[in-house]
Amino acid sequence: MGYIEKHLMQDEKVVSKAKLHWIVYFGPGLVALLAIGLLFISDFSWLLRICLMLGVWLCALIWAVAIDGGKQYVVTTRRIIFKHGIIKRSSLELLLRKCEGIKVEQSIMGRILGYGTVLVTTGEATNRYDYIRHPVTFSTCINQQIDNLKTTS
Repeated sequence: MGYIEKHLMQDEKVVSKAKLHWIVYFGPGLVALLAIGLLFISDFSWLLRICLMLGVWLCALIWAVAIDGGKQYVVTTRRIIFKHGIIKRSSLELLLRKCEGIKVEQSIMGRILGYGTVLVTTGEATNRYDYIRHPVTFSTCINQQIDNLKTTS
């Protein structure tokens, strides 16, 4: 059972979980692929080349884990929850009844590849959820839950 499931209120259910798009891992993946090129440097011994490649792969892995950072974007029947952090955890919880507007931003590349930013505004602040896979679906789910909350009240 994860962080989100442990911290649900009574009668609250998870409706949707958004995921980060794979594009955020493009940089670390490219570095990991380029590390293979270290095998073809002829100035060093095979053992040194393999050690260099493994070191670069380890750096790429740490970079990818830092990007992910344990991020979770969840819509429940009452809240939007954004949690990040593996060792040091931070969470932001927005009550759906306080949400005033939702905006989706997508670049041309975001439209082609299916990622974007979802902005949720409350009376006081705007909260940004970057590189969300299928952002329109995520924002529609939020709007649906806001509507459901209004009709049951």
